[in-house]
Amino acid sequence: MNKVTTLYAILLLSLIGLPTSYAQNIQRVRIDFQSPSGYLRPLLLAFTPDNAASDGMDYGYDALCPDDLPEDLNWMINNQRYVIQGVGEFSENKSYPFGMFLENSGNIEISLNSLENFENPINVYIYDALSNSFQRINDSGFSLNINNGDYLNRFFITFQNSNPPAGANNALSIVDNSIDKLIIKSILNTKEILITTKNSLKINKVEILDILGKKVSNIQNLDVSEVRI
Repeated sequence: MNKVTTLYAILLLSLIGLPTSYAQNIQRVRIDFQSPSGYLRPLLLAFTPDNAASDGMDYGYDALCPDDLPEDLNWMINNQRYVIQGVGEFSENKSYPFGMFLENSGNIEISLNSLENFENPINVYIYDALSNSFQRINDSGFSLNINNGDYLNRFFITFQNSNPPAGANNALSIVDNSIDKLIIKSILNTKEILITTKNSLKINKVEILDILGKKVSNIQNLDVSEVRI
């Protein structure tokens, strides 16, 4: 058993050994994801009433994704993929981003499996930043026919349907505070995109998304002032 596996075993045993009263105070939202190829991913979002956990990474409350499935849905914390996310007290104004990773195109479904330890019923929605729409999943799941690719900052879990999540504003946008320092040209005869910088700035990475928000290219560790794609 390697160190990582040992660490998770210790954390799981610690969670199992929590006092019953404390475990009953943790409010849980259990989500199921079905991929185009039929993979099923259960996800857990847990609210700690004493704010023992945060929206960031918390040892003992968050669990990294242990698998490398060709199609998956995960919680995203600091650009890493998790299957369990522990956060602070429940608030209907909070929202949490998903990362969807699809090798194949087809139908996906995100559904609510169960709610635990909520004194009053809550609404659970999936927000799609591309269509700027909410769908309540308490009674029926969110279904969509979607192309293969990686989808970040497009899908969120929310608990109200009036205000889009803050992170969704960047789902399909370009950071424009440095756009005037870039020159982007399309070279028709070679079917290339040429990106150059001004003032000796360096390009570290280039990500290309289509109009649906699907990532079609991800070029990293460049450290150059000109790149052809």
